[in-house]
Amino acid sequence: MNKYLIFTSIGFELVGIMVASIYLGQTLDEHFQTKGVALIVLMFAGLASWFTHLIFLLRRFQKEDESNDGKE
Repeated sequence: MNKYLIFTSIGFELVGIMVASIYLGQTLDEHFQTKGVALIVLMFAGLASWFTHLIFLLRRFQKEDESNDGKE
């Protein structure tokens, strides 16, 4: 059950990252007059970091499943 809660929270993490990226990107665009460049860069950086986190999480669960299969 613990895994299900973790994977449910992943969606909320993505939403939080995107909302923060949009807010910060718009603020930086207004301050530096970059016409949306900061927004796009921050959104892609947030998405890339989220995918990296997701890959590491999936690998960890895969290793745990393999170690549990060996014990049974």
